[in-house]
Amino acid sequence: MMRTQMTMKCLVLLLLALTPMISSAQLTDEDIRIRNRINEAVMGVYNSALDKDPSDYNTRFARANQLYYNGEYDLAIADVKQVIDAIPNKEKELRFDSYLLLATLYDAKGEYDHEIDALKEASAINATSMPCIDMLAKVSYKVGDLDAAERNYATILRDNPLSYDAMYGMAKIEAKRGNFEKAAGYVDRAVNLFTAEPQVYINRSDVLMMMEQYEPAAQDLISALSVGSDSGSAIEALVKMSDTKYDAVMNALANSYEKAPRVGTFYYVRAMIAIRHFHYGQALKDLKSIIDNNLYDYHSIYYNAALCQRELTQWDDALGNVNKAIALAPDELSYYVLKASIVQYRGKGNNYDAAIEVLNQALAKNGQYLDALKAKARVQLAQRKDKEALATVNTALSTSSTDADALMLRGWIYKYRLNNAAQAKADFERVAQMDNDIHHLKGFALHELGQEDDARAWAKKIVEDGILPGGESYFYAAALHSDIGEYEMGDKVICLDNLRSALANGYGSLYEMKVNENPYVNLKLVRRYPEFNTILEQNQTNFQERR
Repeated sequence: MMRTQMTMKCLVLLLLALTPMISSAQLTDEDIRIRNRINEAVMGVYNSALDKDPSDYNTRFARANQLYYNGEYDLAIADVKQVIDAIPNKEKELRFDSYLLLATLYDAKGEYDHEIDALKEASAINATSMPCIDMLAKVSYKVGDLDAAERNYATILRDNPLSYDAMYGMAKIEAKRGNFEKAAGYVDRAVNLFTAEPQVYINRSDVLMMMEQYEPAAQDLISALSVGSDSGSAIEALVKMSDTKYDAVMNALANSYEKAPRVGTFYYVRAMIAIRHFHYGQALKDLKSIIDNNLYDYHSIYYNAALCQRELTQWDDALGNVNKAIALAPDELSYYVLKASIVQYRGKGNNYDAAIEVLNQALAKNGQYLDALKAKARVQLAQRKDKEALATVNTALSTSSTDADALMLRGWIYKYRLNNAAQAKADFERVAQMDNDIHHLKGFALHELGQEDDARAWAKKIVEDGILPGGESYFYAAALHSDIGEYEMGDKVICLDNLRSALANGYGSLYEMKVNENPYVNLKLVRRYPEFNTILEQNQTNFQERR
């Protein structure tokens, strides 16, 4: 199931990589290591200087800025307060900057009352500072003081009538008051003045969301994507909106590519959002439109088409597309993991040696590649090569010792294949200590430890917390309740009830419904119920290509 976990960050990066109008410098692991070394060196210089002279408030102020950059807000606040106490009264500029930094730190911590106090001190030093007035406007809005927010935004607009950020602030205030016509007037004016600026469309989209005009809001985000040279913010906002207003986003994207059928970005964004929500048939329709109309020839197009076809058990087409993806990007190791599962189940299935061969191609490029190691261990288990599977999953855990999926897999091997209850318990207990994130599999670990009430509570929580309309949380709950093997509410089988809810929310993986039996998350036991096939037949549209 980890193959379907697509965070917003990953989705945005995929779209940035594809869209030719967007350029984005990506940080590599080596870049991050270099950055961290530079940061350590800088902090070392500051610390050394302050050890020698603790009264050096200029250096302490510089260190506070670095601590803010590092996300160490409490330490930064402590430094800024010492700076403020030490600054001579004549150094008004540094005192002003210190209060502004203090306000920024409190804002980052969500301590808005303290932020307002710091901004008032800054304003007493320089009452005409537009950055200070802007911060006061924003924090006043956050605490619900709309009158104060309005006064400050009005001050900004008197100084700069073309400030679209201040127009956006005024629009939010009016929308909050229910004055929708006034709110629309502000953001419409900003769009009319700055038609080539993506942020004004993003701002108007936010106000339209407040007014519950969801499809126009999505359309504005698409407009921002279209006009901007750096559309990362628009993509991120569109993806975030899709998590709660999926239909509005998908309809707006469909309207956009119907008006501009040669703009492949609209199809691709729509497909990636559909995959994020486990609507593989919907995604495949858009990906095939890109391929059939030669809108892009990019490896991730073929990979994602192959992913959707695997989820829909279209094995031959999936193999063709994943081979195209690998030919275009032979070093993308995730592509080999997908191909291995396609090869394994294609035809009559159980093509274990062929799957291992594909996974070994990935591991030849990187012997520590986590997903390939876990996939290989699962194939070895299917071959009943239990000790080899254990060795493989141990290698995976040497790469990532806290990977819940690998820990659960090793616990399963110890418990069900090697009869080593103590070792299994140790792995399950490690997972049971993790947080409630759905992919940490905590409920499954609690079940293996015999803590059934806690496992049920976890299943209930992931369903309550799940906001994606793709049914993933219900799918996990169905798998867990089938493992527990319980009946509730008279003759109603709770795992089937969860299954119905997953499908009602559009969960579209036929592979998970009918094929996958890999530990841990699977519906193997659910398939034994006579009602299972009837439920699938009632939801066949989930597994069909569609708009």
